[in-house]
Formats: sequence, structure tokens, C-alpha cells
Amino acid sequence: MKTTSRKRLLISSVAMLLVAMLALGTATFAWFTSSTTATAKGINVKTIQSSELVISKSDHNWDTQINYGVANKVLQPVSTATGENWFTANAAVKGNFARPEGTDFEPIANANSYYFAEQLNVANKGAADVTGAEITFTFPANNYARVAVVEADVNGKILSDADFKECVYDNAGVAYDAAATAKTTASITPKTTYKVNVGDLAGKADGEEMGQAKYYNIYVWFEGQDAQCIDANAGQAIPDVEFSVTGKTADQG
Repeated sequence: MKTTSRKRLLISSVAMLLVAMLALGTATFAWFTSSTTATAKGINVKTIQSSELVISKSDHNWDTQINYGVANKVLQPVSTATGENWFTANAAVKGNFARPEGTDFEPIANANSYYFAEQLNVANKGAADVTGAEITFTFPANNYARVAVVEADVNGKILSDADFKECVYDNAGVAYDAAATAKTTASITPKTTYKVNVGDLAGKADGEEMGQAKYYNIYVWFEGQDAQCIDANAGQAIPDVEFSVTGKTADQG
């Protein structure tokens, strides 16, 4: 009787162990193995011309240089079509990013470990108008990394959801898709430098502290819907994303 009981207990324990191992095995894939880290080391912005342009984050503390304080931030694969609603998923197998058939994307409630988002605002603090203002940034090569710079209002609200896809920077001619479309995003080979046209910024009038300002949201993430976001390519990093802001006043030609 005791022997039978012990056998049943042993069989039950082994079964529970197998279930636990299966659960652990199926939980390790989130487009690529979740135990592998991918980091964003630095995100910095500065103005580099002699016009009186200033920049700020969402705190609206205007200066000629800001640092977002990102150092070795670990990011997990994610996808978005709007910049507001973000999704993740589990891959079916190690060698493919695709979800198991019939499963849905999972909305992300706490996005801190999935992507970086902040504001990059540009203003003219001088009396002279600034023309041809641009945000230029370098984007190190990484086939499934993405950077978006999207115009917003003063509170960081994107002006139009449709604008988001148009402001995801990758190789020219490669359309951006995302989790909400349930399609495969084409793999990209990023260029070295990108330019965002800010345009003209009017100078300040008498009695004003600041002239015209324009507001942008910036996002940095690893795109889980990219066909290259698989376990074999895991562990890639975004070494640095360097933004600079330029513009000219009328007397600079």
C-alpha cells in the first residue's frame, strides 16, 4: 500500500516537473529569447549653430544641450502603430518572430522596459527669425531597431495617429508596419544620418521671453514585427542616438 502511494507520489512529482519545464520553455520567447539583453546606451541632443535656438524635454527647461539620462537601458521587443498603444507577443519558435497561429498581441501596461519615449522641443529665444531649422540624428545600423520623431502639441500629444508611421525612420522606400496590422515588417538597413524638417521659427516680440516653438516626441525601440527580430540576432544594441538642431537667422545667409 505504501509502495503504491509512493509510486503515485513520484509519478505526480515528475508530471508536475515536466509541466513546469514546459511552461518555462514556452515563456522564454518574446520575439527572441527574453534572457538576452539589448541596450540603448545614450540619447543626447544639442544645438550646433549660432542662431538662438534652444531645446527642451517634456519638462520645458530650455537650454542648448540636454541629456536624456539613458545609459545601458535594456529594451524588449515591442511594436506600435500610433506611439500610444504598444504591443508584445511570444514567438512560436526560436528561429522565427511569428506568433503561434490564433494568438493575439498583448497590450503593454508598463512600458518602461520596452521602449524609450520623451519630447524634443525646439524654440527660438532670439528676436530674429530662424529659417530652415532641422533636427538631424545619427542612427547606428541595426536591422530591427527603430527611431521615430513625430510632431506633437505642447503636452506631447501626437497631432495625428496617421503621422506616426510616416515618421518612423528607416531606409527610403521601406514602408513601416506594426503589430496592429498583424503583418510582417520588412527588415531594414538603417542609413547613418536622418533629417527632420522643423522649418521656420519666428523670433520673439517685445516683452516676450520666447519666440515660436515646435514640439516633437521621440521614440526608440526594437521592432518585434521585424523579420530579423529572432533569437539568432538577439543581443544587438543601439550604441548612441545623437540628435542635433540647426537653423539660421537672416544675417547668416
